[in-house]
Amino acid sequence: YTYGHAQRAGNFSFGFNINGGFNDIWHLSGSNEGETVEWEPGIIAGGGLFFETMFSPYFGVHSGLNYFYFVNDFQIGDTVDSKITITNHSINIPLYLLSSFGSKTKLDILYGLTYTHVFYNTMSSSSQSTNGIRFIDYNLFGCALQLRLGFAINRFTYFYLGPHGQFYISNFIETTEWRDYLYNIQLEMGMIFTTF
Repeated sequence: YTYGHAQRAGNFSFGFNINGGFNDIWHLSGSNEGETVEWEPGIIAGGGLFFETMFSPYFGVHSGLNYFYFVNDFQIGDTVDSKITITNHSINIPLYLLSSFGSKTKLDILYGLTYTHVFYNTMSSSSQSTNGIRFIDYNLFGCALQLRLGFAINRFTYFYLGPHGQFYISNFIETTEWRDYLYNIQLEMGMIFTTF
């Protein structure tokens, strides 16, 4: 009797995860000023709790609450203070559909919508630092895709790992004539616990 067999009964499970990877900005200039903007890839790390419900042997839903820390550098022009480091602390809520295949060794495909709220932001240059929350869209909406390879440990528990990517359609830097779309790719690992 494996986790995969229990999951086919259509019940509730929960778990936790940790993740880390890189994030970047897809920049569309849109104006002469926007052509001087250059972004550099940054890091993202975090973790959270989640829950899942299976409605059939192969289909269910996934949601939860995650914390993300992510950092990026960008530059406007070539002056001394033109390079700015943006540091963000955020809460993320995913709403994914889940397709699951296998039993003792499982492949889960998660896909759907994601919402991130940036609750703290600083923008720092070589000479000053400021609260930058007023310069960004701190409510970010996007889509996501995740692959999980899971390994059953016992009847109620399995360990998983796999890639997780998110792309946000919200303009990260607010009230500009150009567009900056945030995206990230992470390696995620965690544990899932069944309640049946």
